[in-house]
Amino acid sequence: MDLKEIFNWYRSFNPGVTYDGMNQRLNQLEKFFISIKDHINFDTITCIETGASQNWNDGCVGVLLAKMCEKTGGNFYSVDIDNNIVDKSSLMYENLKLKNVFHSTSDSVEYLKNINIIPNIVHLDSMDLNLKDPFPCAIHGWEEFCAIEDKMPINSLIIIDDNYFKGTWVEWKDNKADTNWEKLTIEYPIVGKGAFVYHKLKEDQSKWILVSKEEPGYNNKLVYKKIGL
Repeated sequence: MDLKEIFNWYRSFNPGVTYDGMNQRLNQLEKFFISIKDHINFDTITCIETGASQNWNDGCVGVLLAKMCEKTGGNFYSVDIDNNIVDKSSLMYENLKLKNVFHSTSDSVEYLKNINIIPNIVHLDSMDLNLKDPFPCAIHGWEEFCAIEDKMPINSLIIIDDNYFKGTWVEWKDNKADTNWEKLTIEYPIVGKGAFVYHKLKEDQSKWILVSKEEPGYNNKLVYKKIGL
């Protein structure tokens, strides 16, 4: 499987958005591909995404993962609690003519607890990060991780979106309609959807290791590889 070919395919569907947000997302995805390229050791990729990809401005990494599944003859599963988002996501994947894509409407933690699927890649991205109140999002990310980790085989990857390391500053506004941006500086070691996972796995690296780089100044995707049962 040629990851560069898949990334170029993804960029061909980029709707042409050129503002900084999309440029930052493309930069994040390039770093993400560098993180995983030496760790994709599966004949067939089965992937679960929590938080359905449906907005190009947010990166739509699910599209990349779904294409990876398609290229290896695997299945891609996407879950979101919001039925409107699920409908938009389903239509987007249909328009892209991606095969073997399955959508569900559900709470992501309950979905991960109850599925009989054995994924080897999981992308956790279901609760929006609020930098002024990041703890609910971090707790939710930890609950998702706990719900799925034991179902995954050795060498599997878990990817957690939207994480900022200490010293990063972020332009932030409380909602998309707001015209006032604030400059927030990250003062904790890490803030984001994977913050609790990061701290817990740093204490015990017997089952999962971090294979992505810790890069202050950027929106980081944490990539963990399973090394033990």
